[in-house]
Amino acid sequence: MSKEVKKIMKSDVYKTLAALYYSGKVKPSLNKILVQLKDDASNLELTLLACQCLVRTKNFDDLSSYADVSIKLDPKNAEGYYYKGVALHHTKGKEQEALKNFNEALSLSPDNVVYLKSKGATYLMLFTDYNLPINFAEKYRVKAEDSLLKIIALIGTKENPTYVDFLTTGEVSMMLSQNIDAKKYFIKAVNAFNATNESKQDMNIYKDIIKAQKNCIKVSEKFIEEK
Repeated sequence: MSKEVKKIMKSDVYKTLAALYYSGKVKPSLNKILVQLKDDASNLELTLLACQCLVRTKNFDDLSSYADVSIKLDPKNAEGYYYKGVALHHTKGKEQEALKNFNEALSLSPDNVVYLKSKGATYLMLFTDYNLPINFAEKYRVKAEDSLLKIIALIGTKENPTYVDFLTTGEVSMMLSQNIDAKKYFIKAVNAFNATNESKQDMNIYKDIIKAQKNCIKVSEKFIEEK
């Protein structure tokens, strides 16, 4: 079998498994991906797809391992560092290491709003650590705000924001306690998703949008009750 044929076969396998994942079937996708990786451990695309699945199954130990593999396969690919950062973000006491990985990812992809959001969320986590001195905590709050406001600015300059962009901006608005703005962005996210070609629709993200909408309504209702 020629190298070209093998390359085509690898591409077909990836497309099939990616389509299964985007349909919302995360665990079945992950199981099939892991089987493929046993025979094709150097497949970067499949390794990163496994990382996507592991984020959603919240298996952060395995996520850390597969992120390491992806970084080793391609040190210039930002996604590996991003996934490593996500794994560390969810590991108590590893926040600074998470930030290092997010910064590495951003050095390779400076305007990636998803990476910026994770960086901002990590700073917010440090800000709310009640064991830190107030002056340290305040520095983290400022850094979190800088990252989050940069996202809003970046997406604001886009001519045609995607449903991922609107979801991200909505989530950022929630982090900044701008719930009314968040509600508007989540509505835009749904509309943008519905207007997107079906082949580019990720049902996992659609579920994120609906979940975020419900959470936004819940937070808003709680705020009204408290007033």
